[in-house]
Amino acid sequence: MAMAAALLLLQAQLRASQEPAPSAAEERGDDLFELSLEELMNVEVTVAARHGEPLREVPAAVYVLTGEEIRRAGHTTIQEALRMVPGFHVAQWETAGWDVTARGFTGSLSSINESFANQMLLVVDGITLNSPVMAGIWWPLYNVPIDDIDRIEIIRGPAGTLWGANAMNGVVHVITKHPSDSSGGMATTTIGEMEQNAGLRYGGKLGENGWYRSFVSYAHHDALPDADGNTFPEDWQIGTAGFRADWDLGERGRTRLWTMVYGSEFGDDPVDTSIMGLPQWDDTPKNGGLFLGSWEFGPAEDTQRLQGWYSADFQKQVNLDMDVQSFDLEYTRHTQLSESNRLTWGLGYRMAMTNLQSDNGFNDFDPQYHRSDAGRAFVQDEITFSSLDSKLLFGAQVEEASVGGFTFQPNVRWMWNATERTSAWAGVSRAVRTPSREEIEIVQYFDPVQPPFFKGNPDFENESVLVYEIGVRTNVTDRAQLDLTTFYNDYDDLQTYEFDPTFSFETYGNLARAHAYGVELALDIDLTSRWRLRSAYTYFDMDFEADAASASQPTIDDKDGLVPKNIANLRSYYDLGNHWELDGAVYWSDYMPYWDNPSYFRVDARLGWNPSTHVQLSIGVQNLQEEQHPEAGADILTYGGEVKRNFYASLRLSY
Repeated sequence: MAMAAALLLLQAQLRASQEPAPSAAEERGDDLFELSLEELMNVEVTVAARHGEPLREVPAAVYVLTGEEIRRAGHTTIQEALRMVPGFHVAQWETAGWDVTARGFTGSLSSINESFANQMLLVVDGITLNSPVMAGIWWPLYNVPIDDIDRIEIIRGPAGTLWGANAMNGVVHVITKHPSDSSGGMATTTIGEMEQNAGLRYGGKLGENGWYRSFVSYAHHDALPDADGNTFPEDWQIGTAGFRADWDLGERGRTRLWTMVYGSEFGDDPVDTSIMGLPQWDDTPKNGGLFLGSWEFGPAEDTQRLQGWYSADFQKQVNLDMDVQSFDLEYTRHTQLSESNRLTWGLGYRMAMTNLQSDNGFNDFDPQYHRSDAGRAFVQDEITFSSLDSKLLFGAQVEEASVGGFTFQPNVRWMWNATERTSAWAGVSRAVRTPSREEIEIVQYFDPVQPPFFKGNPDFENESVLVYEIGVRTNVTDRAQLDLTTFYNDYDDLQTYEFDPTFSFETYGNLARAHAYGVELALDIDLTSRWRLRSAYTYFDMDFEADAASASQPTIDDKDGLVPKNIANLRSYYDLGNHWELDGAVYWSDYMPYWDNPSYFRVDARLGWNPSTHVQLSIGVQNLQEEQHPEAGADILTYGGEVKRNFYASLRLSY
C-alpha cells in the first residue's frame, strides 16, 4: 500500500508541473485518453444485443476493456486482464491453472480438473471456446496477442438468450482489431522473471478491397513456487500463429476469414502417480486450431450474417488423450421493423466430436467416441418508447440437443434514460448449463482390474439459474462516471456427488440449489486530461443447499466460501508527457474460507517510454508487495501454487 501511495503522490507532483507535450500514443492513434469518459459511455458494444448499441443504452451489466488499457496495465493474457473487471474473481492456483469466474462458481467441481469455471463463455471474434469434455475454458491455450485486441466486451450475468447454453454467469467476448487498423509490421518481446514472450506481426492491403493481418508468437511461463519456495517441472510454453483477412464487397456485403493454430507443452504432475504407475512429471502436448468464415450483407436496416467456424483440440491431460473437434453454423438477421421496433433472430447448429482414450485404464470414458448435435433458434425484440425515454427487450432461445435435451432461456429487460447523464435498467433472465462428457460418461478406477470407484451419470440434468438484476449508469460530472449493478441469482439442479443405489461407486447428481446476491460497482475519474483512474468493487454472497438425502449434504455449506465476499481494485494511468507513461494498480481480495486463503493485496507498477511512434519501451513489476502469496489456497495439490513477484521489461517496434 505504501508503494501505491508513493506512486499516486509522484503522479500528483508531476501533474503540478508544466502541461506535457503530446504523447507518442496520441500520434499513433491508440491513445488511452482519446475519448472522454462521457464519450466512452456512448461507445458502441455488440456483446449484449449481437449488434452495435451505445454502452449507455445497454440493459445489462456490460464492461469494456480496450487493448490499449490491457497493454498499459501490464497484462499479457486474457485471463489476467479480467482481474480489472467488476464482478470477476481471477485467481491463479497453479502454473497453468486459473479460476476465472463471474458471480461465483470457481473451478472446484470437476473430478479430474479443478481449473474449470463451467458457467461462463469465452468468445473470440465469434468463436465459442468451451470444452465439451469439461464444460469449461482452457485459458492458457487461447494466446491472442494483446496488441491485436481492439477490446474485450464482458457481460456479467446470464446471456443465454443470444449466446446459448453455458452463459449462466457471463460472456467474455474478445474482439480483435480490423486488419486496416494494424497494417505494417510489429515486433514485440517481454522478458520477465516468470514469463518470457515474443511476437511478430505483419499486415496490409489485400487486393483493392481487402486487408489482412498475420502473426506468430511464443510464450514461456515459469513454474510457480510452493509455500516453501520450491519449484517443480510444471512450466509451460505455447507457440501460436494466426491470420485474419477482411474484404469490403460494396453492395454484396463484407466477408472475413480468421484462423489461429497453436502448439504447446505443459508440465503435468498426476496427483495419484504411484497408483497409476506414471512418471512423476510428464511434458504433455496440447495442440489445436480454430477457423472462422463469415459473410455479412444487406442494408443497415436489415443486416444478415452467415457464419461458420471449426475448432480442433488435440491434447494429453495427465494420462488421458483427447481429440475434440467442433463445428458451428449460424444465421443471424437484424431487422428494423419500424422506427421504434428492431428484431433480432437467428438459427444455429453445432456438432461436437470427442474421442477420449486413456493409456492405462485409470481414467476412461464410456463410450470412448461421442458425437453430440444441437440445433438452436433465438429471437429478441427491442421496442423503443420515445415518449418515456425507454425501451423494452424480450426474447428467448430454444435448443434441442443430444446432450441436455430441450432448453428454454427467456429474457426480459427494461432500459430508461432518466436524464442525458443517467440511465437505469432492470432485467429478469433464465439461463442453463448443459452436461459435459465428464459428468455423464467418465469412468475412474483405482485398479483397472477392479470395478470403478466413480462413474458419470447418464441422467445428469441441466443446471439452471433465474436472475434478477437492476443497474444504473451515470456521468456524475464531466470527469466522473459510475456504473452500479445489483443482482439476485436463484440456482437449481446444481451438481452434487452421490452414491449409486448399491453404494458400489460414486457419481454425479443434481441435488443442490443455491442463492446468490451481490453488488458490482465501477467508478472512473479523469483527474486531468492526462490522468485517469479506474476502479471496481464487488460484494458477493452465496448460500448452497442440498437435499437431505444427498451425499453432499454434510459438506455443501463449505462451498459458500468458494470465492471472496469482497474484491476491489484501483488502476491509475498517467501520461507524463514527452513520451513517458506512468501506470499503477492495486488489487485486493478478501479471505476465502473454502481454501483457507488469507486476504491479500497485489500492487503492479509500470513505466513506459515512447521515444517515437515506432518504438515503445517499458519496465514494470507485478505483485510488488511481497515475494510470493497464494491466491486460491496454499499448495492445494502436490506442487507449486503461489504467485510470485515478477519484474519485467518490454519492447515494441513497429514499422
